[in-house]
Amino acid sequence: MVNDNNPSTFEGRFYNKKALKLKILDLIRNKGMITKQEIAKELGINITTVSELINQFYNKYNVIKETGNGNSSGGRKPKLYSINNELGYIIGIDVGGTNTRGILTDLAGNIIRYIKIKTKASEGKEAVLAKIFSLTSDLISLSDIPKEKFFGIGMSISGIINSFEGISIFCPNIPGWENLPIKKIMEEKFKIPVCIDDSVRCAAVAEKRFGIAKDHDNFIFISIGKGIGMGAFIDGKIYRGSMGLAGELGHITVSEDGPLCNCGNKGCLEAIASGPGILRRAREGIENGIVTSISKEINKNFENLSVEIISKAANEGDKFAYYLINRTGEYIGIAIAAALNLFGCDLVVLWGGILECGDIILDAIKRTVKMRALEFISKRVRIEKTAIGDNIAALGAAQTFIDKLYSDSDYNILVKSQK
Repeated sequence: MVNDNNPSTFEGRFYNKKALKLKILDLIRNKGMITKQEIAKELGINITTVSELINQFYNKYNVIKETGNGNSSGGRKPKLYSINNELGYIIGIDVGGTNTRGILTDLAGNIIRYIKIKTKASEGKEAVLAKIFSLTSDLISLSDIPKEKFFGIGMSISGIINSFEGISIFCPNIPGWENLPIKKIMEEKFKIPVCIDDSVRCAAVAEKRFGIAKDHDNFIFISIGKGIGMGAFIDGKIYRGSMGLAGELGHITVSEDGPLCNCGNKGCLEAIASGPGILRRAREGIENGIVTSISKEINKNFENLSVEIISKAANEGDKFAYYLINRTGEYIGIAIAAALNLFGCDLVVLWGGILECGDIILDAIKRTVKMRALEFISKRVRIEKTAIGDNIAALGAAQTFIDKLYSDSDYNILVKSQK
């Protein structure tokens, strides 16, 4: 039997049976398939306790299922158990300045349905909210899944997000999304729980679960696009800090005399090395008389200027364009080296449109990190681009909610399976 009171046993170290149950279920989902005997060995619990709880999961909650037989060390082959991933479904939404993406997943994070719409941020706060409401409603109505099987919504938003309270503190790409209680708004609209986080942290969660960081408990994930942000995994968990705001790598100062950033500081990485930062530097150079093929390409109309045009020119040998992209990589490398010296991890995963500049920027990042990070770290760190596609932040938002189902004492997979 499960002992709730004896602190000398593994079971007794949990506050109650619920915590132990969630620990076992989390182990089952992480292993994929596992036997009772393996659970007992992995967690140091007696087999009687495991058998009792597995029977509850199977018969009372329907939260696990039998998936064949394991290897036998003599006698009957033990049964393998896995999570019943069709027990419930999660919606993941990624709100970006240009596009809003929505996905529907099962409890394993398998994408069942996908919708992408234009955010049209210039239309303002209420118009963007209306589009998110419509996208969410479509994911629900088009799925043919009973409403009670929708366990929750995970949302990722590009900006400064208080993930603990579900508030968009500052969203540079959407006017009016300052101090917006988006979690409360969504929960009142759809009557199901919602969790909110920054898009980069969500993408880092997806990378940990599905990407090249799957076997790494410590790594940093960096987004380089219209903005620059970071998600850090420490000892297997995403780090949010005491205020839920950790990871603002874009606001590290890399040039004290640099341009004014939208945060109010000068010389931030984001003001220099983000997409808008690259365009600003290109325009300043052209206006100051630098000869470059970019001028001919945009036909003296700076509205035509894009990172793609600059990148193309750089790869075709234009010296100014090459300087812009290479220098951007160096600025990013300076910030990454600082982050590596702080966190001491051996993997950096990169994500974002600026990486489409190709080898010029990636080589500059790696070269600068090698020069500036501590030698012990620089010799061992891998710097890679994510292999997960455009849905990475939406997938990570859904996964963030799924993780909550295996850890939250009040709202979890056991509570939902009884309804």
